Amino acid sequence: MYILKQLPEDFRVCERSTIRSQERGKYVYFKLTKKNRNTLDVILELSRIFHVPEKHIGFAGTKDKNALTQQICSILGVSRERVLGVTCKGVVLEFLGYGDAPVTLGDLKGNSFEIVVRNLDTENMRRVSGIANYFDEQRFSTKNVEIGKCIVLKKFKEAVELIDDVNCHAHLEERPADYVGALKKIPIRLLRLYVNAYQSKMWNETVSEYLRLRGREIWEMDYSQGKLVFVENVEDFWEVEMPIVGFAGIDGVDDEEIREIINKIMKREQVTFTDFIIKQIPELTLEGEMRKIMAAVQDVVIGSFEDDELNSGKKKVRICFSLGKGSYATMVIRGMIG
Repeated sequence: MYILKQLPEDFRVCERSTIRSQERGKYVYFKLTKKNRNTLDVILELSRIFHVPEKHIGFAGTKDKNALTQQICSILGVSRERVLGVTCKGVVLEFLGYGDAPVTLGDLKGNSFEIVVRNLDTENMRRVSGIANYFDEQRFSTKNVEIGKCIVLKKFKEAVELIDDVNCHAHLEERPADYVGALKKIPIRLLRLYVNAYQSKMWNETVSEYLRLRGREIWEMDYSQGKLVFVENVEDFWEVEMPIVGFAGIDGVDDEEIREIINKIMKREQVTFTDFIIKQIPELTLEGEMRKIMAAVQDVVIGSFEDDELNSGKKKVRICFSLGKGSYATMVIRGMIG
């Protein structure tokens, strides 16, 4: 079995941002380079260092933890000198300039990747121009899906019991039955990630079922949430979009086959669209959105196969490519190597 991220430097991610800095503005823009750190954890640590609310630090997307990554961030109410003077383990901040708006998800075009794949027995590799646009393991972690489903179904006590958070449990010591209050001690971005993980799991299932019905020369792969289906006829699906379910439902979906698949999954999950309205924590009420089921893989460069110095008798190869925002490089490697 191939190995990814045996070293953090084996997995390099560089954000392709639309942000353009200027000489003045109320926001400071900086490049965040991190190694072996989770994006949300770094943002929380920076908020403590700078003594600003976590929501005042903007970024366009989370990046892999076990990797060397670069991304553009913004911060409100902090000077250039304080940004340059910060000390944070596994993190380097580089001042870029100023701007009048925070960095948000819409400021991301995509990411460029440089990945070393290790422990290879063969030099066989599929050449891909596109790949099924599944969410990969980084989205799900160990309990994210389970926690997200508990939140959606308003099983707040069960959600809290699954979350290992000091502030959350400290709140319960003072107010033993206030599970909603305990959840509110967790940063909203992280709470939203739990709900997103549950949505993503159902989206993956929908796409797998659809490709199993419509695809040619399919092959399947196990992962933590079930099975992923890949197809050779990628070009037949470039324009197909699938809804990430939320409270808006699927009334706008014309394809009856997709509607049937989603309804079947919702029934199996014993969840309804209105369950995604979470009045107790309104910031977690998610409408849903459309996502293309195929991701274009661009600027592909495959290096020479070499002896793997970390795994005796095995080969390694360096692969470079670019993806649009929200797509997973690890899924490309799955499709290329299996």
